[in-house]
Amino acid sequence: MPSKFNIFRTCIYGVVFIWTVICLAIAAHFQSLLVITDLTRFVPFTIFVCSVSMLILIILLGCSMVRTSNPISTRIELGCLGLLGTFWLALGAFLASSDSENANVECYSSDAETSPIDVPGFSTETYQAQYRVLEAFSLFNLILILAFLLFLLALAVKHHFRVNRNVWYIAVTEYPWFGKTMSKLPAPVSSRSRSRGKTYDEKASAPWENETRRGDSRYPGWSAQVPAPARASDKYKRDASPRR
Repeated sequence: MPSKFNIFRTCIYGVVFIWTVICLAIAAHFQSLLVITDLTRFVPFTIFVCSVSMLILIILLGCSMVRTSNPISTRIELGCLGLLGTFWLALGAFLASSDSENANVECYSSDAETSPIDVPGFSTETYQAQYRVLEAFSLFNLILILAFLLFLLALAVKHHFRVNRNVWYIAVTEYPWFGKTMSKLPAPVSSRSRSRGKTYDEKASAPWENETRRGDSRYPGWSAQVPAPARASDKYKRDASPRR
């Protein structure tokens, strides 16, 4: 089951991909009908931006679905998002500042004709409506890409200073962005404390063994053998034996 972050990321990229396809379709439609002039220079630039964006999105989404580890790290994905945001920012600014939005469309049967004709399904109103759709979707893509870029960058900086400095080298889809982390590990037990505990157990279990060892090692004059108890005897030096 993918995490909530991966689902959110896939939805953002999916929406951007769909709007990119729509922009590419409109630009291709303009390319097949309009003559390339100063007012239609946005058409080849739109096709270029849409093609590069689709290629990058396919790579990002395709690598996240690979069963093995994702080769695209966080810093690479941030760089790709920055590149996409720059392209869509340039396209949106170009479309918003161009005079092509309010231009009139005149259709001719051939290059030599001077009198316009009516083409069914395409007119000035149709062109202006499609141009506004192209401009709106370009701005929508720009907002989504920049918003997700800033969101991912803020998470990476937060984890860099608080959790893990290697977050830039881990794939976005494999890192637990909202997972719980261990606060602090318990202090390791030193070898000295272990040896003391062992010595204490030995003394508690067999104290006479330590005394014997100490007598053997530190005081070599002492005998390690415990003397046998003296037998009771009377004053005439005869062994006393109990009566029967």
